[in-house]
Amino acid sequence: MQGTNENNIYQDVKILIDQTKQNVAITVNSALTLLYWKIGKHINDEVLKNSRADYGKEIVQILSGQLTKEYGKGYSQRNLADMIKFSQIFSDFNILQALTAKLTWTHFKTIIYIDDELKREFYIGMIKLDRWSTRTLKDRIDSQLYERTALSKKPDELISYEIEKLHEGAISPNIVLKDPYILDFLELNDRYLEKDLEDAILRDIEHFILELGSGFSFIARQKVIQIDDEDYKIDLLFYNRKLKRLIALELKLGKFKASYKGQMELYLRWLEKYEKEEGENSPIGIILCADKQSEQIELLELDKSNIHVAQYLTVLPKQEILQKKLHQVIRNAKARLVNKQKGSL
Repeated sequence: MQGTNENNIYQDVKILIDQTKQNVAITVNSALTLLYWKIGKHINDEVLKNSRADYGKEIVQILSGQLTKEYGKGYSQRNLADMIKFSQIFSDFNILQALTAKLTWTHFKTIIYIDDELKREFYIGMIKLDRWSTRTLKDRIDSQLYERTALSKKPDELISYEIEKLHEGAISPNIVLKDPYILDFLELNDRYLEKDLEDAILRDIEHFILELGSGFSFIARQKVIQIDDEDYKIDLLFYNRKLKRLIALELKLGKFKASYKGQMELYLRWLEKYEKEEGENSPIGIILCADKQSEQIELLELDKSNIHVAQYLTVLPKQEILQKKLHQVIRNAKARLVNKQKGSL
């Protein structure tokens, strides 16, 4: 009995120490980040803005040497350049203060070199939402997550709306469910069967889940459900912790067919009745097709249901096509932001 009490005391004290160490680390990171911002702003205001460009660089070089001698390698010319850029990109100190609770200095050093403001805001929102490490952030940028997410929107869905939701700490199905899904990493040949597609996905399930979006976890393949005396099989079953829903995914090789709706509705109603747990939202279905029949989808009013029809691409579109589509998405998003600002005046 005495040993149990001692162990309980030890665990309680251990929690206190760990929590305090974590809070101290957050406080130190925040203080250092704000210090780097102040240094960058001071250099920018007092030296670079009031000097010739070459003279400003010379001053930064001399200052770097002095600070490095006094405080160490953290004040190299490159780091001072990062601090200057940091103060220029995040000009509002109050907004920056709020961000330092979630983003580290290494996060900011990556973010500041993203030129597009909407793209920057998107990644900031995702870091806050999913608590990404700097390595994860860089991996997502390299995999063109922003571009893929932007291209996945329905024509009337603008990425600025989703960014706004991310800042509120909320996440909607629209940012989770994409269209199209880019499955080039599966390296499929021109001819393959549904089973080949399913096998390839399961071989690279981690990569596939990343492409699906935020918060997905894999539950089952060929999930057997029994209705009356018949057995049915859901191709892939996932759970999304952000949406708090089961996600049934059906793989189809050809074009979308209206009959797929009835099949998915049956699966979703069964999941609602037998698998949905207390506190969860109603299940969602994803029908993944090689091609979509937009008019059929519109007539069936699937956009008003819990069924999402999306196209998948086994080959990534050419870069110029991606850039053209993304440019249009960004232009629409910026127009919406401008209209919103005008409406609030």
